[in-house]
Amino acid sequence: MIRRSQRFRNHLDDNLIHLHKNLFISPSDPQYYEKVIRYIDANSPEAHYKIGQKFQLKGNLKRAIFHYKEVLRTYPSPFYSAANRAIRELDQQQADHAASMQKAFPEAEKRLLPPFMKTMLIVLFVLNLMLVFLFVGDAPIYKAISKMKVWGVGSDVTYETVDVPFIMYLDPDTQNEDIETALHKQALELAKEMPNSSILIYGIVSQDNVNQGKTMLLTNDELTKSAIVIAQYHPATDRTVRIRFLNSEFEKHQPLSAIGANLVRTALESYRKDYGKAPVHLNALLQDYPNNYLSFIPLEAVTSSNDISTEFNGRGGWVYNFGAADVEQMFYANTAGVGRVPYEPVHIEINKAEHQLKLVSGSYLLWVKDIGLGANGSTPQGDFRVMDRVQKPKGKHAQVYGEAGLGLGAIALHGTFDESSIGTDQSLGCIRLTNPDVQQLFQFVPKGTEVQINSAKWAAIHNEQVKDTLLLIPNKLPSLDQSPKQVFHWLG
Repeated sequence: MIRRSQRFRNHLDDNLIHLHKNLFISPSDPQYYEKVIRYIDANSPEAHYKIGQKFQLKGNLKRAIFHYKEVLRTYPSPFYSAANRAIRELDQQQADHAASMQKAFPEAEKRLLPPFMKTMLIVLFVLNLMLVFLFVGDAPIYKAISKMKVWGVGSDVTYETVDVPFIMYLDPDTQNEDIETALHKQALELAKEMPNSSILIYGIVSQDNVNQGKTMLLTNDELTKSAIVIAQYHPATDRTVRIRFLNSEFEKHQPLSAIGANLVRTALESYRKDYGKAPVHLNALLQDYPNNYLSFIPLEAVTSSNDISTEFNGRGGWVYNFGAADVEQMFYANTAGVGRVPYEPVHIEINKAEHQLKLVSGSYLLWVKDIGLGANGSTPQGDFRVMDRVQKPKGKHAQVYGEAGLGLGAIALHGTFDESSIGTDQSLGCIRLTNPDVQQLFQFVPKGTEVQINSAKWAAIHNEQVKDTLLLIPNKLPSLDQSPKQVFHWLG
């Protein structure tokens, strides 16, 4: 194996396993199996079994049993029977140890307290009763005792503990109250197995039905950035499960994630109308004219990746399943921190009275652009569909349509080199934009996008314009031929 950054093979490379980007591990690494769980597969039966053997050799039977039980979560596996057998052996060892202790000290249970000890217990019991009667009243007992006791100043109490982090995958539609109940119950269950540890549970929203409701060991610290809630429980020092919701990152990325998802979904829905089915691969949306449904696959906002996976794994980018029943389930973010994104197609609204154009998706406003319209009301009203996406469109006269055009049939949304016509009615019926505006709009308008031309009012009221929309554009764009040789006969 030769890495991208090196010219010649290194003799050590054959013994390395590539994890991610420039991260490699060696099977001879003492922490090899721990890193497998952290970076490759949190549920690896082999890794959990090997780690269980390590703890068993060290005499840490509780941790060994924990990892052996993790092996049993995966069935079938080559290590299932071995782990099950190891658990029984460890249980038998503990039982034998308890039996041997009982045989070594058989008189312990039968030993009676000497008279002196009996007297001391009776005295202590009477003193406790006197304290209760002495301080009963309005003030709680602990307050009364505090008044009598002179507490030390500057005392420092330190508890030794180990944080054990987990992640819990949540359904996007789960209410906060139900999330709190689930986290509380799970924290108590985990504490039974690890009573001296500090339990940390990061709640992450997941659109994958397979993972929803599951709790797993945290193996990738990057996932914590996507958490919308954290539960902390340390039973040795605090009997309260402390739950805190974190919504800032979730709300920050949600608009861009929704826009990116619905940009592709709009193109997919148009493709299905044209061909009767969804494409097997998303590359079918990135073809030369006239099949240039999109100019690019947008970056997923949380991870800034536009990698495509066939199933959800939470590693960033997008999930595309062409066999899904609808486009909402067909395409969605491959990130645990993004909630459910309903399908709200990207569309254009035009207000003729205001000489303005809006590009929107649901309640999200992408762009607001000033436009020029047809003279004497020649720009028609109604609902149209983007049929052609053209760069440098050719007309009967040179540069008549500016640098780009979105054909609607007889008319088009197109650029113009006469910027003085923006905000006025000078065209023959087409809708004009400045060349920079039409180029910016072009990238976010898929083929098949609906265009609503209204006389004097907006189709709906929208929120403020979403900031940083350009962050959805990848650094490297696909190489597409979107400048056909044909001559267009839009009204102009």
